[in-house]
Amino acid sequence: MRDPYEVLGVKKTATDEEIKKAYRALAKKFHPDLNPNNKDMEPRFKEISASYKQIENKEAREKFEKGIHEEHSTESPKKTRTYSNDFQEDGGRYAYHFDGDADDLFKNFFSGRGAGNADLPGKDHLFSLEIDLKEAIHGIEREVTLGEGKRLRIKIPAGIENKEKLRIKNQGGKGIGKGQPGDAYIEINIRPSSFFKINESNLEIEIPISIDEAVNGATIKVPTIDGTIMMKIPPNVNTGTKLRIKEKGMPIKGKSRGDQIVIIKISLPVKIDFEFKEFIKNWTKNNPYNPRERNEDHGI
Repeated sequence: MRDPYEVLGVKKTATDEEIKKAYRALAKKFHPDLNPNNKDMEPRFKEISASYKQIENKEAREKFEKGIHEEHSTESPKKTRTYSNDFQEDGGRYAYHFDGDADDLFKNFFSGRGAGNADLPGKDHLFSLEIDLKEAIHGIEREVTLGEGKRLRIKIPAGIENKEKLRIKNQGGKGIGKGQPGDAYIEINIRPSSFFKINESNLEIEIPISIDEAVNGATIKVPTIDGTIMMKIPPNVNTGTKLRIKEKGMPIKGKSRGDQIVIIKISLPVKIDFEFKEFIKNWTKNNPYNPRERNEDHGI
């Protein structure tokens, strides 16, 4: 895509109002519904609308300059799923609609012929919904409140990603004339877990163990997103040791699930008495070792 400032014909120092004015003028000129016999209008209109979304206000411009806008990110763009009987990744007739009152936008254009002759699509509406990690992994049905208080029960698919959007057709703003309603987009926000950390398709959790369990090994309870399981800790583990529980992580398309990674952390007792201190001191004298020897060999 071309530089949005170039597409809209504005300078990088342009104000919000100047950018909005330029966008409205171009949108009125190139909107496909106002040029029904010219097939070149639709791609031009989409480019104009996309460019405006990138720089419409200060926040959008800052994101664009930092290169984290969805169209310019080095990361894979978040998917938008269409909500119906199934989910599919497709778009509407126009990817963008006017960010403002369509009657106000075209009032000068239609003066003399009546706005009733125009058939324009409605605006898309964006809503957000917060779910927890377990709901994101297994999927869930939730009731959402859309525009004008309309309630709708939707199915959130298993394995949905943070910031992914669900598109509900024709549940956005009303169209003008015979124009179709816009769509409603539900952005999913996954609530951070106090136990688990998402690392690509895996879930990581830190588990504290005692000195005895670290030295001699043990079988302990470990929480997973599906419930508690018993896990065997081998002898002679250190803090930072990673143990794997298969298929207890995030869903993977075409496969089962990622894994859960258990990170061991050796935890000392809250209270350490004199007897324990003396035992450790005497044992160390008879069995000296330097846990930092490897770092020192590398000059660290």
